[in-house]
Amino acid sequence: MMPARAPRLPARRLLVGSTLWLLAVSAEILLAGVALSFAGQHGPALVAVLVNLAVALRFGLTLRPGQVPLITRYARCDEAGLPSHGEAYTRALTAFWCWLLTGFALLHALAVFGWWTTADLSLLQTVACLALFLGEHAVRTHRLPELGRANPWRTFRAILAHHAA
Repeated sequence: MMPARAPRLPARRLLVGSTLWLLAVSAEILLAGVALSFAGQHGPALVAVLVNLAVALRFGLTLRPGQVPLITRYARCDEAGLPSHGEAYTRALTAFWCWLLTGFALLHALAVFGWWTTADLSLLQTVACLALFLGEHAVRTHRLPELGRANPWRTFRAILAHHAA
């Protein structure tokens, strides 16, 4: 069975959706900056805890019964579509991101107690998340070969298309 192709979105709709997404991210960055200025020496760790929990919650809430997992939503907007047998993979990937970010929130919370520095942990998190994001494309290409070669640009276009819809 051929996967359903995502409909092409009008450029204006894509621009509006992308703009709204960028505004939301900008507001989060601004709020993090304000929180950081009020939190003192533990500010960076506390901001990292809150941001990680917020993003983990964004992934996790889509895993509830009756909901479409976040990465499944994005994958359905990919130009190659998403076959029904790919939905278990995207659900598992959504759960993995949720747990990874929850784990980093916990580790950042422990940084407040001096177990390690927030800077070292932030570097570790950046490397781990980048490795997962990039490595997942190779796994997806192997697991779902009928979709063609997965790459970050296609993923970004699918995310933007989802938010523009």
